[in-house]
Amino acid sequence: MITRRLVCLFPGFEPMRADAHIRRFRRGAESAAALWDLAIAVEEPDSSSGPDGLFPRLKLRLGGAAAGNRPWRTDTEIVFFDWGDLILAYAARPFYRRFLTGYLALADFLFSGTVFRYFRVSWRYGLFYLFPIAILVAALLFGSFAGVLLAGLAGGLGSLAATLVGLTAGLAVFAGLIFLAARRLHIFTALDDWAMARDICRDRNPAIRSRILLQAEQLAAHLGEGASDKGTELVVAAHSLGAVMAVLALDEALQRPALAGLQPHVLTVGSSLMKTALHPAASDERRAVRRLVTERLVPWTDCQGLSDPINFYKSNPATSLGIETGRTPRVVRVHFRKLVKPETYKRIKRDFFRLHRQFVLPVERRAPYSFHMLLTGPHPIGDLAYEASIDRPPLKALPEPPKDISVTAPAEGSPA
Repeated sequence: MITRRLVCLFPGFEPMRADAHIRRFRRGAESAAALWDLAIAVEEPDSSSGPDGLFPRLKLRLGGAAAGNRPWRTDTEIVFFDWGDLILAYAARPFYRRFLTGYLALADFLFSGTVFRYFRVSWRYGLFYLFPIAILVAALLFGSFAGVLLAGLAGGLGSLAATLVGLTAGLAVFAGLIFLAARRLHIFTALDDWAMARDICRDRNPAIRSRILLQAEQLAAHLGEGASDKGTELVVAAHSLGAVMAVLALDEALQRPALAGLQPHVLTVGSSLMKTALHPAASDERRAVRRLVTERLVPWTDCQGLSDPINFYKSNPATSLGIETGRTPRVVRVHFRKLVKPETYKRIKRDFFRLHRQFVLPVERRAPYSFHMLLTGPHPIGDLAYEASIDRPPLKALPEPPKDISVTAPAEGSPA
């Protein structure tokens, strides 16, 4: 059982800063404590948040007692590795730049052959790749149809006027559909994601490279401090595209002689590691994965969800890259239907961005998977891959349902 844990947490690609991630994590931890009938104490975020305020810390204490088990307590310190400012910088660009760079990135992933690797490794992610392209094609088709139709109706105004009417109408319909998709389907956020992924693969954004080096420096400092206490479980956790930042930073950090032999547990949930690692230009990333798996031999648990098209379901962080030796990561399947109430699942099941966030959002029901119970609870992170559930002793068991003692109930031992 874990009594102390240090978590270095890399959030996913969401246009929000660390303070918002901290608030969300705190809500999730308090919700999990209530579901499992546990006591929780949360310290206010540490004011010493590292260089430029990019590494704020949150401390939590979780405890309880189940019948037949001794009382337990787990102290967890979570360091948030903020890179939301980089994401927000992409979102702050003029819409035409976001549009152009996003679709140029999609073209890069197509002509480099990466898309075909997506379909080979996880065909569902290949369909997610097609999502912004389908929106573009639909907008072009509807815009063209509207332009031709109105140009025909305006034929009596003369050919030049009719052409101008058609072009204006077509462009208006096209732009309107794109902005509708931005509002309802978050298309510009998706395009920013692809643009940033391309920049990571081709090392086109110096700010990203500088941030990874800074994260590696902070990761080395925190892991070194945590390793000085032999009873502390060390975890590097990441969601979505944050897995790319985490892998590159951890590989860089572990090259320091002071951390020789250190093996923090890597936890990736809803990982988008393959999004960039399968690109031919991302050789640095593939080498980082290889070193972590074959030389550092770090334990690695990768949580995937069938319902989520934004993660690489049925992939493996190592073997999907052709790395067959070393300490192969363990894959855990997560069923979102078991995490939330039926009415919630019915509402979110077609919103794949919302489904993707469920990996790090509070659960509504006691379930085998809870991001917050996994990172703050008493079980070692690695146990999840072998036990298939965090919902086991010393956590309290669910109460038995009340017995039916009505006169129509079958007698004990008799057939129902």
